[in-house]
Amino acid sequence: MFAARDIHSKKVHYRFYDWKNSFIVIDFFKELLNIYKDKILCIILDGWSAHRSGMLRAFLDLCPRIKLFFLPTRASWLNPIERDFGLMQRFVLNNSNFESVKETMEVLGDYITKELSSN
Repeated sequence: MFAARDIHSKKVHYRFYDWKNSFIVIDFFKELLNIYKDKILCIILDGWSAHRSGMLRAFLDLCPRIKLFFLPTRASWLNPIERDFGLMQRFVLNNSNFESVKETMEVLGDYITKELSSN
């Protein structure tokens, strides 16, 4: 799952993927660009290798509306979306017993929509 929080509206944008790599990061960024047309996107990221890949850098060269801000190592607590991931872990995933991945995704989506996007 990839997620981003609009700090102005508090809305959390999220998307589930089968895997994680630079292509998926680019796909998620394209979705955000489509949602926020004509706006500059300031995105806070950790140091994951897909966030620093040559493929992503090439994409960003073509998208001047995206500005990346990398967190220092071991400072994920500075990123507001990490707080949201912690809440999802605590209130949805811990002690859960989902029947399928699909059910897990549905419950996470409901939690994001009802709880996180309203905070």
